[in-house]
Amino acid sequence: MGLKPLEFADCLTDSPYFRTKLAEHERELERTSKFIKTLVHHGRDVYNAAKQFSKAQKAFAKDLMDFKFECIGDQLTDDENFISQSLCEFGKFIERIEEHRDILVSAAEDQFVKPLENFRKENIGAAKEEKKNFDKQTAKFCQSQERYLNMKTKINDSTLQEADTQVEFEKKAFYTSSMKYVLKLQEVQDKKKFEFVEILLSYMLGWLTFYHQGYVDLEDFRNYDHELRQLLQKTRENFECTRDEAQILMSKMLNENKGLKPLDQSGTLKGFARQGYLYLMEKKALGTTSWTKYYCQYKKETKEFYMILYNQ
Repeated sequence: MGLKPLEFADCLTDSPYFRTKLAEHERELERTSKFIKTLVHHGRDVYNAAKQFSKAQKAFAKDLMDFKFECIGDQLTDDENFISQSLCEFGKFIERIEEHRDILVSAAEDQFVKPLENFRKENIGAAKEEKKNFDKQTAKFCQSQERYLNMKTKINDSTLQEADTQVEFEKKAFYTSSMKYVLKLQEVQDKKKFEFVEILLSYMLGWLTFYHQGYVDLEDFRNYDHELRQLLQKTRENFECTRDEAQILMSKMLNENKGLKPLDQSGTLKGFARQGYLYLMEKKALGTTSWTKYYCQYKKETKEFYMILYNQ
């Protein structure tokens, strides 16, 4: 159920019904004031959270751009180059999004927070000031009436006329303050329907513009995304094929040497007739001995033997 309208004619009667309607408008005014304070508080929370999220996103983007993508081999293929640059591209895309967020957050104070606070202070605050004046004039008018009623009946006409004039003056001041207060209450309720909603509309448009800009950037990213996905799928298929071949080769090498004889290392010797680990017993001080591990390589043609001290 909405608020009952306040009429200027009600100010002249100042009935209990008028006072009840005034109290209802005042409660609504206070509720609106608290609501705006809550909006400002939570709005600031939103923008502060956006700042922190943006800070984390930028750090994440920097990590992506700084990461050095290494692949097997001395030189990268074109496909490997494209894939290795993808992390940097991801970081750049995130940075562009965060630039749009920075614009939104930097404008928040001027476009949302301050306008809401100003609306509360300039409109609701002005209504509360009018209420103070109205309450003051009400008290003065009531006091003047009481003084008039308490005057002795046997007084001269000039004194009575002066008292009548004073009562009329206070009554007029009361009517004026009452009508101004009613007018201000009506103004605040009317401004809620456009000025207050306009501020919240700017909040909505700010975020929607940010999301729209992200969508525009996403459209620009789609071509890159499509090309990268095709390349990743191709790389995945190559990996699965190579992995299957590697597993077959591994099984073949192991199955060919089921006995106790050493595995054939001819595919890994690279010019050496034999290579592997040897344990040498070495004498230490005071007649103690210990085993020392060496990795040894032997070239049959040149009869060269290499020993590398190694401890896993």
